[in-house]
Amino acid sequence: MKRLFKYTLLAVFSLMAVACSEEELSDQSVITNSVNQETEFDAWLEQNYRAPFNIRFLYRYEDIETDMSYDLVPAKEIYSRIIAKMVRFLWLDPYTEVTNAHFMRSHSPRMMQVIGSGAYNQNNTLLLGTAEGGQKITLYVGNWLERFMTIHYNNNVDDTEGYWVEILDPDQVNYYYLHTIHHEFAHILHQKKMYPLDFNTISQGEYVAQWTSISEEEAAKKGFVSRYGSSAQTEDFVEVFSYYLTWSPEVWDAKVAQGGAVGGDRIRRKLAIVKSYMKDTWGIDMDELRAVLARRYAEIDRLDWSDF
Repeated sequence: MKRLFKYTLLAVFSLMAVACSEEELSDQSVITNSVNQETEFDAWLEQNYRAPFNIRFLYRYEDIETDMSYDLVPAKEIYSRIIAKMVRFLWLDPYTEVTNAHFMRSHSPRMMQVIGSGAYNQNNTLLLGTAEGGQKITLYVGNWLERFMTIHYNNNVDDTEGYWVEILDPDQVNYYYLHTIHHEFAHILHQKKMYPLDFNTISQGEYVAQWTSISEEEAAKKGFVSRYGSSAQTEDFVEVFSYYLTWSPEVWDAKVAQGGAVGGDRIRRKLAIVKSYMKDTWGIDMDELRAVLARRYAEIDRLDWSDF
């Protein structure tokens, strides 16, 4: 019985050996490469973001880098290109002009991503951007650019032969994208080195959790440049910072006037702290930076939007 069992095992192993020896291995790996083919836009991002500033610009949708609590839509590549050009021209370059490339390389986020849709909270408010621990900035509503500009294709069909951009609503472009990037960058700066806490006492007792419950005029009279600024002290700080840079002097002065005697005085005091903080902590003159931005706003039509 034992001999029969041994013979049976020998036969089984013999069959297995024959089967294995007759099966040829393929020279093709079963593991496929999921890396996207590099495009001209990727090469441009390498030269204009990654190499000089160590910023990884994400325009392809990556689940792992997004907030899964929101129902989000990827950004269209054409709008990501336009945003990349704008952010370089109206954020990275102005700071570099008044400081140096080392400043932005040291303090800009390591990652910037563009999402096509807005991120809506449960209270129906819209999230335009986030700054995460000084390492990543996310810009939402990338695809909304189609509402504020027209893309004119040179061949009237697609972008294969180039295109030019006609900005139809510069105020909306300024608000949704440029104000947002300056707002989020201000968060990164104060997360690294906190601003003077005297700022938090100017509108003490006026901050509200439900900032949507007050109007812009009511917010101004309480000393806020926007009603969103009334939601928290840090949001108040970055709103003063970003609106001072992205509003014209006329619009800024109108907001101060809207605040009346009390609100206007508070806004002026807050701005004074923002200016001194930027000068003393980061060596940046806010008025010089504002002037550079104003000049570049006037030059934006000179950009070659399709040059990649």
